[in-house]
Amino acid sequence: MQIPNLKLFFVLLGLMITQLSFAQYQIQVLDSNTFNRGEGVVLSKTSFRGLSVVDDNTIWASGSRGTFARSTDGGKTFTYTQLKGYKKIDFRDIEAFDDQLAVMMSSGTPAYILKTTDGGLTWKEVYKNTDSAYFLDAMDFWDKQRGMIVGDPIYGHFVLLETKDGGETWQALDTTKIPRAMHGEAVFAASGTSLRCINDSVVAFATGGSYARFFYSDNSATTWKIIPTNAIHGKPSQGIFSITLNRSEDGVTRITGIGGDYMQDTVKFKSTVSWLNQTRKATITWHSPITYKSSMEDLKFIPYTMVCGTSGVDMANYKKPYYQKISSEPFHVVRKAKKGNAVFLAGPNGKIGRFVY
Repeated sequence: MQIPNLKLFFVLLGLMITQLSFAQYQIQVLDSNTFNRGEGVVLSKTSFRGLSVVDDNTIWASGSRGTFARSTDGGKTFTYTQLKGYKKIDFRDIEAFDDQLAVMMSSGTPAYILKTTDGGLTWKEVYKNTDSAYFLDAMDFWDKQRGMIVGDPIYGHFVLLETKDGGETWQALDTTKIPRAMHGEAVFAASGTSLRCINDSVVAFATGGSYARFFYSDNSATTWKIIPTNAIHGKPSQGIFSITLNRSEDGVTRITGIGGDYMQDTVKFKSTVSWLNQTRKATITWHSPITYKSSMEDLKFIPYTMVCGTSGVDMANYKKPYYQKISSEPFHVVRKAKKGNAVFLAGPNGKIGRFVY
């Protein structure tokens, strides 16, 4: 009599249970044709990569052709607006604090940072840099006053800008305190989630290209720890595109990153990695291979992480990530509400989606 492989049986059983648990989840693509569209907005030419979900009612998105979108009714209606004077600018990230206040960052030349205090009716240009070497990638805030932006390296050092007055002014950090980049290493501006700020002083970002590494600071970017990873890298299209950053009350920090190769977005790579810092020792954990993803978000109100990219949307338990696709719709970015449980996604062709659970 053949004895069954109990280990294999329980693995398969676990996968079946996971599939059943994911069956209740779906991504609802909102009908953007019903939304208010300002002059110059062309959905087929608009790509959203910046997204900020303030609460269950307030959602902001930013993207190409100087376009941003805003909803104050939980996504039932959105207003799409193209900013005059910025029609060739790609706003790759946005951080909103309520239905009136938001800060928006561009990638490319010139490098712009804009701020609105009236719900997007008017925008103040708070930063401009015409140096073609500047390429800003991602932005995040610790609180309503303090925030940080990371940009690609110049003369071997990553650009780091900080604000201490709610985005009114931005200062470049001293280059002697900025981590040194390897030749061919850069940060991806795919979703505004390659940089995260938490707990008043903890900040991290991830890289790609010739190297795929985590950069981590627990003292507001004064000093940095560099963590090498074996996530796919070596080409300009490969690396870590998005991270989540969590720190427990006892000081244990976990950085999880996801990425792949955006030129081969349907090929599965070992591109998901977690770094766990436990006081005196740190460990790197590798997860199951997955197709290219540009953004990830820990949902927290349920024990799952959602990831998205041009190949679709997947979910996994963030402790044991075995990814399962829940939608084939392409999206660039996913974000959860800062206050509340709403989860939204944004992507190409002016598309916005909502997580239904």
